[in-house]
Amino acid sequence: MKYTPLLIIMLALCACDKTATEANIPTGELSTSDPSTPSDIQPLTDADGKITLDKTHILTDTPKADTKTYNYPIALDSMAVKNYAKAYNITDKQAQHSMVIAMASPEVLSKILDQLRDGKYITHQLTDGADMMLIITTTPDVMADKFDYVFEDEFGRGLVLPVMIQPKE
Repeated sequence: MKYTPLLIIMLALCACDKTATEANIPTGELSTSDPSTPSDIQPLTDADGKITLDKTHILTDTPKADTKTYNYPIALDSMAVKNYAKAYNITDKQAQHSMVIAMASPEVLSKILDQLRDGKYITHQLTDGADMMLIITTTPDVMADKFDYVFEDEFGRGLVLPVMIQPKE
């Protein structure tokens, strides 16, 4: 009991000590973007000023996987797969596939967003269920497009996600 005031003072002093909670990193070493991503990736612009995504920076050379024999990283009999299947009234196999696609989707989204700078991106949606699709809504000056993206990262390698670029009207 007699040490309570001392304990309170020590806690207060520790709370004021920024070195206990913050690293001393020079501001030149801080970065908010991935240094491996080239910053000069630009979309294509046609004569009318419409913007088209440069798919050479998006699409991969990865071959499409056979979903019948694919070794999914999520167990088919897992509770998460069963709950997803029940929620969207699909088979466990479709749910397993959709869950992996959903978890891998940031791979393609980041490649597209690299080209939709300067306020061209509005929002995106990943549809749920058996037939997943990534729908990206853009400003009206971006050309509508639709393509299939084949994942190249280890997680989801070879699986396909349909992508739709949809300008807002």
